[in-house]
Amino acid sequence: MDELRFLKVNSLIKQEMSRIIESEINDPRVSTMVTVQKIKSSRDFSVIRVYVSMLADSEDSKLVLRGLKSSQGYARKLLQKSIKNIRFGKLIFEHDNSPEEVLKISNIIDSANEK
Repeated sequence: MDELRFLKVNSLIKQEMSRIIESEINDPRVSTMVTVQKIKSSRDFSVIRVYVSMLADSEDSKLVLRGLKSSQGYARKLLQKSIKNIRFGKLIFEHDNSPEEVLKISNIIDSANEK
C-alpha cells in the first residue's frame, strides 16, 4: 500500500472511531466526552492504536479506558462494517495525555510571564 493511501485510511479510521465512540458504544463508563487524538497503525492494519483524550479526572479517565477496552471487539466489528475492503486486526485504546501536558506548559509560561 502506498504512503498516501495508508495516510488516507488512517484518517478515515480516526473519523470512524470518533463516530463509533460517540454514537455506537453504549457502555455507561464511556459517557464522558471522549476525543480521538490520533491513530497509529501497522502497515497491514493488524494492530491499530487509538489514542483518546477525555474531559475527566484521573480516576474517571481510567474508568473510561476500561469501558473502551471492554468494547474494543464491538468497535472493531463496526469499523470493519464501515470500511469494507480492508481487514482490521486488534484495536488498542490508549490515553493520550498531550492536551494535559500542553495545558501544564501553558500555565508554566503564563506564571513565568507574570513574574
